[in-house]
Amino acid sequence: MSAAQKAERHEAERDAVRAVKLIKTNYASWCLIVLFLYYNIDRWTPLGKWNGEYHWPVHNDQFYLDLVVGLIVLGAFLGFWLHARVAMILGTVLLGLWTYLHLQTWWLPYFQGVTSPRSMAFHEQFLAHTQVLPRYGSHIPPDAEHTFIDVFVFPTFLLCLIATIQSFLGSRGNADHATTATR
Repeated sequence: MSAAQKAERHEAERDAVRAVKLIKTNYASWCLIVLFLYYNIDRWTPLGKWNGEYHWPVHNDQFYLDLVVGLIVLGAFLGFWLHARVAMILGTVLLGLWTYLHLQTWWLPYFQGVTSPRSMAFHEQFLAHTQVLPRYGSHIPPDAEHTFIDVFVFPTFLLCLIATIQSFLGSRGNADHATTATR
């Protein structure tokens, strides 16, 4: 194989790797937009038993938190769409925190059971909401609203984490290639 053929093959491989990274970054971007849309519709629209809000204006006891969350998700979307690494890292870290908090608040109590009266009171306030998972004993499931938030949050976090890591691995690979190409 000639040097020109090797260089052409290497360039084609790099283009294929770039395309795969771009697709994964775009998956993360689209997941962030879907999360943003669901979260804002859920938090700002009266959806009856789904979110416990039955009329306008929606009573939102997390008004400022929901504004911040919406802006963070939108900022993370822009960061991934524009491949801005700082925004990608911040978005991924915050999605990781959100994932951790929901695992602690909703899923561990569901799988392990609720033990403290305070935690039981917190979870029971959502029992009037739409439920999609069964309750058994002290194992109180998250309501449908939070279950579906997590259906979007968990995979979005994983895709953002993968895309962020790959953005750094790709730049390191390009730097290695540049070093070898100049030798």
